[in-house]
Amino acid sequence: MHRLRPAGLSLACIVAGQASAHTVASGENGGWSLDPIIATLIVLSSLLQVVGWRRLGRARATIAPPWRIAAYCGVVATLVLALFSPLDARADDSFAWHMGQHLLLMLVAAPLLALSNAHFVALFALPRAWRQPVGRWIGHAPGAGAGARHRGGPWLAALAFTAGLWLWHAPVLYEAALAHRAVHTLEHLVFLFTAAVFWRMVITAGNRRLSLPSAVVLVTLVGLQGNLMAALITLAPAPLYSSYAGPGGLLDQQEAGLLMWVPAGLIYLASTFWTLHKLMSAPSRARSGLLVVPSTRTHRSG
Repeated sequence: MHRLRPAGLSLACIVAGQASAHTVASGENGGWSLDPIIATLIVLSSLLQVVGWRRLGRARATIAPPWRIAAYCGVVATLVLALFSPLDARADDSFAWHMGQHLLLMLVAAPLLALSNAHFVALFALPRAWRQPVGRWIGHAPGAGAGARHRGGPWLAALAFTAGLWLWHAPVLYEAALAHRAVHTLEHLVFLFTAAVFWRMVITAGNRRLSLPSAVVLVTLVGLQGNLMAALITLAPAPLYSSYAGPGGLLDQQEAGLLMWVPAGLIYLASTFWTLHKLMSAPSRARSGLLVVPSTRTHRSG
């Protein structure tokens, strides 16, 4: 009976999503809204998780134990809170609420997605004859193979995460996202997936592509650039975005900057300490950055 619990958790994610959609459709939304693109992706992803988990067989214990399934359900819950709840409506009128929405995507949903192994489970949802060709196709996609194996992959992932953060907070793109729903959805998807890839690199630090000492440096640098953006937003003498330039706009912007500076900074700091703890607990070869490349016969974590 206990083996059914992970599947039940994934099924609960689908039921929760359908219940939210029904509430919105019935007009009794209480400030809730529904992004059809994001909602469709959540439902499809949840279905892949259920089917994939059922087909994993003995690999469930390593690829999708209950705590990883729970992490995936945490992703769904966070996305519903950030993108469908009244928080999304408040984000249209308040920079601080919008910043909170972005932080939920990048610093809560993305790390949980990185922990969940959802990409491995989804691959098993495909018919057996398709898994190897699809896996090979993904591995040969531009940047995918190198990102999974090469030591430069984590740094490129951090660069993509950082570039997305700065580009989407440039006034032109930020205002475009506020004005056009499709652009706003694209912004959220970029934040979620670039952050998830970055956190996946950090979580799997100590393997063939990222040594533990390098992980400490990487997380620290990403945290520092986040603090720099937070400082620029908080200390700006005037509102940076015309949509938030009304009465109280500067105070709202300062609150948004402080959200990015303090809570987000603490998450980056905690990540650095976690990586340092992992480094100090590792064998001496890992602490020196000299890692043994695993045999190609062993399981590769991506």
